[in-house]
Amino acid sequence: MSNTDKETSKYISLSLRHKPEEIEIMKYLHLKTCRILTIILLILMLVGCASSRQVMDGDGMIDGDGEIELNEQNTEHTVSIDDEDMTPTAILGVIVGDSVFSIYVEDNSSAKAFIEEVNHGNVQIDMHDYGNFEKVGDLPWNLPTNDEELTTVPGDVILYQGNKITIYYDENTWNFTKLGHINATQEEIREAFGGKDDITAEFFVEWTE
Repeated sequence: MSNTDKETSKYISLSLRHKPEEIEIMKYLHLKTCRILTIILLILMLVGCASSRQVMDGDGMIDGDGEIELNEQNTEHTVSIDDEDMTPTAILGVIVGDSVFSIYVEDNSSAKAFIEEVNHGNVQIDMHDYGNFEKVGDLPWNLPTNDEELTTVPGDVILYQGNKITIYYDENTWNFTKLGHINATQEEIREAFGGKDDITAEFFVEWTE
């Protein structure tokens, strides 16, 4: 029996049990239900297709294959950050015997001038002890001064009278210019610079890549 015959038989059967008005209402509800189910099915298919094409995620877009496509604006921003990080920075250091120390540099014209001079080539300074709290030596050039009253701590690198450099391993209060501070513990400072013996300090500048 064909589908048409089945539908006809169904409605004949209905006509025997229901009034004509009831049969028309049932036909209408049947068609309405079929249309609603068809619309829902189409919506689900469209949503599935859209999800498989692309999914937005943070700064980029993940396509259906799981690959990330970055926005051009975010990519440019990343490049600019990398460019800033690649700017070379001067690192001041000092060698005493077998010890090598880096020096935190003050932000003043004296420290900048000292780095410029040392950048031309390593500078060795013969230093002698003074007052049981510092090592002092003559510079081969004069530097601008930014004197102020300071109380030193072990590790301070001081410019005195514009042409002498001192490294403190104990405290002292005076008017002079601070160039920087050696990055080391007080014990390491006293071991390298303390005592009555003379030392030779070699200052150098290295640049970050």
